[in-house]
Amino acid sequence: MLLAVSCTACGHVARFMASDVAQFVNPTREIELLPFRCGECGGKECKVMASEYDRDRRPDIIVWRPMRLR
Repeated sequence: MLLAVSCTACGHVARFMASDVAQFVNPTREIELLPFRCGECGGKECKVMASEYDRDRRPDIIVWRPMRLR
């Protein structure tokens, strides 16, 4: 599964693998309630949409990997 996270303030979109995000948050949490912050404007109001990832037909997109910084 891919998570497409779009900022409602500036429209910036980032995509993440759902399995990567599940390592950082509770996997039973609803995807609409996941805490994301826009990398462009810093806004916290983000819309999250899930979609299937077809490994045979890879789309031409960039998929980000979440990291926890100390």
